[in-house]
Amino acid sequence: MNIRRLQQTGGQRVEGKKIGGSFLVILPKDWIERQKLKKGDPIVVAEREDGCLIIDPRLPKAGETRFTEVPMESNLRWAITSKYLLGFDEIRVNSKEPITNNQRDELKQIIKRFVALEITEETENQIVIQCLVDPSTLPVKKALKRMNLLTSRMLKDATESYFEGNRDLADGVIERDEEVDRLFFLIVRELRSLIQYPRMSEAMGITPVAALDLRLAAQYIERIADLAVDVAARTAIPLEGTERKKMKAIAEHVQQMHSESVLNLFKFDSEKVAWVIAAEKEIIQIIGKIRQEIISTPKGEAQAQLDVVDSLLRIGETAKDIVDLALPTN
Repeated sequence: MNIRRLQQTGGQRVEGKKIGGSFLVILPKDWIERQKLKKGDPIVVAEREDGCLIIDPRLPKAGETRFTEVPMESNLRWAITSKYLLGFDEIRVNSKEPITNNQRDELKQIIKRFVALEITEETENQIVIQCLVDPSTLPVKKALKRMNLLTSRMLKDATESYFEGNRDLADGVIERDEEVDRLFFLIVRELRSLIQYPRMSEAMGITPVAALDLRLAAQYIERIADLAVDVAARTAIPLEGTERKKMKAIAEHVQQMHSESVLNLFKFDSEKVAWVIAAEKEIIQIIGKIRQEIISTPKGEAQAQLDVVDSLLRIGETAKDIVDLALPTN
């Protein structure tokens, strides 16, 4: 930790006190050298919510293209994912040997997981990938709302496919999970860049603290989408009788919990927060009883029913985790 004392220059003394002038702080020389700054270079001073000042030499360069390189021979899926999430605009994939058609096809499958990642240049030994998305065209909150809309429909269709035994509907749920993942990766990428570059934080109107909550919210919504896939994957024959009636009531309950919890991220309502918290306790008790009924009177699809009620319980618990992030605006 470097402690620097304030200095004052200029001004005039009135009755023994110095009035006017400017306050100065000497910046560490080794930091100046590491940042390759020189006399006359612009730096940006920004005040955080807690009163701390950020001296950032990167802000004037924030609009420049950031590029990185990865070898084709590495764990390509992990390498591309990490570079995308770190906010690089251009990823150059290099190979010592000529890149094969199979390697090119593998790379194309990998980049399909990410929004706006496209191959822009190719040579025998290099493939250049660029992220063509501008955060201003799809800001974090808009992307999160889109992600949640897809997840809500997945959850509704997943439970319907299970109750009706509709495999086509179930397959549609599983396919849509990829689009939710794409939006999740985009949101994480933008939030990381937002924290790294305060200018983006100001432009998006999202503080670093709010970014942490949005990051968790996106993760919770992505988890609900995965649980919807788990429910859809159990689709077989239609569910009939009292089991269907009881499980359908639970499904509708957790869908409402999910809906109310996410709405509170954008418009706080203390009564709805309290409702979701109480609903989780209720759903735990109801599902506990249903599990006992399924175990005590096992039928052909007993295990699938247990798996589905467990997934519904986890969705309810995740909805409660989301609502815990909701805070009053003042």
